[in-house]
Amino acid sequence: MAHEAKKEYQKVVIDQDICISCGACVAVCPVQAIELDENAKARLIWDVCIDDFSCVKVCPVNCIWPTSQAPPEPKAKSKWYRFNAPLEGELKNTFEEWKKKYNVTGSPA
Repeated sequence: MAHEAKKEYQKVVIDQDICISCGACVAVCPVQAIELDENAKARLIWDVCIDDFSCVKVCPVNCIWPTSQAPPEPKAKSKWYRFNAPLEGELKNTFEEWKKKYNVTGSPA
């Protein structure tokens, strides 16, 4: 789909310090790209996310944003996202471009 290609690098940013562990984002994601981590906080599975943004709409505490709209503080925090599998080739390049484009400095879990 053409519109998916345009949003390929967007993803979402999650501020786990604001997250209340309600699980609404997990329940609504059509591709299970969000999970609750070991502390019951929402965590993005970066390489699974398809930019559906349902999670943004259902979060009762507004701790999830499209990456282009996220404040700088949560983008600098670590462990709010992880990978489903090791990134290789073009996907690894896509990830590096995403980090640079949106100034994401936090490390994955």
